[in-house]
Amino acid sequence: MKTEPLKIFINVTQLSSEVSNLFVMSNYDCFIYRSMSTVFIISSIIFFILNIRFLLIDRHRLNPLALNLIINALISISFTLPYITIQAINCHPIQEYIVCRLQAFICFTCGICVMYTISLLAVVQYIRLFYNSSILHQIFEHKNNFLIPILCWLISLVWSFPPFINIKPGFKRQGKGFDCGINWKADDLRSGLYISLVFLFIYFLPLFCLIYTNVRILKTIRKLIYLRNSLIPQATVGIPRDSRHHFIDVLTVAESNRLKRLRIDRRFAQAIMIAVIHYLLAWTPYATCAIIQIVTAMNYIQYQLPLMLITASALLAKLAVMGQSCVYFYTVRSLNR
Repeated sequence: MKTEPLKIFINVTQLSSEVSNLFVMSNYDCFIYRSMSTVFIISSIIFFILNIRFLLIDRHRLNPLALNLIINALISISFTLPYITIQAINCHPIQEYIVCRLQAFICFTCGICVMYTISLLAVVQYIRLFYNSSILHQIFEHKNNFLIPILCWLISLVWSFPPFINIKPGFKRQGKGFDCGINWKADDLRSGLYISLVFLFIYFLPLFCLIYTNVRILKTIRKLIYLRNSLIPQATVGIPRDSRHHFIDVLTVAESNRLKRLRIDRRFAQAIMIAVIHYLLAWTPYATCAIIQIVTAMNYIQYQLPLMLITASALLAKLAVMGQSCVYFYTVRSLNR
């Protein structure tokens, strides 16, 4: 009878001890976190202003997928900016775990949605170039078709909601406790399966779609553009001399329109390629930290990641969600000049 309360007391004591150790902050850690948070806060405010500007100025030209990038950025900024600001001022994690878990759920959902949206922008361009008469092309090209962004959100919620309601592996405080994220160190079978699928379908699959579609698009467009010099002479063979001049004019106009369309496609593909580089720079550090935590939890290697490095990679991933729309829009604009 007496062992039961003792067992509960020990568990609670161990838990409070672990939490208190996690929240121990030296002056150096405090300086580093506040420095990173300052950069994060300034960047978030800039991204927020730019995204509002995109909505006000370009709202009539935004397709549903581009609009989805802006919505993700605004949602992420609205929830994350106050959270990071309060912690930076106090130099101490917010104690309420539900707040940390809610913030992790929102960031994880928006992050997944942004990854899928960027991938779909590349896929849409691929379909437009190679399958422009298909039903898929008609669905994607419809300006008021919000079915695809809604589908992105639903798939994102399928991935992020189970950890939010504490289905293994669940969310857990990471680094110095400033952020919550997937419990990468969970070693049970269900958690291992979930984490494997997360890496496969959330990180590697969108990355493969981005790289494959853009490499294929750029190679095809380059080949089509360099074929322009041989089309008109071949097309005029067998045409009477008096009609040839008019026919060449018609072909020249058609060829000019075709090249203009191809150059627009090439600029768009280049914009997506820059988004791929941004994707790698922003998400690879966080993915690398997660993989190292998984490997160390399985006792394959003995290595302890610096806690502030985990925090820094999480902040960088959050910035990627907020800034992806700005990177995309400014890249497209600069290439269209």
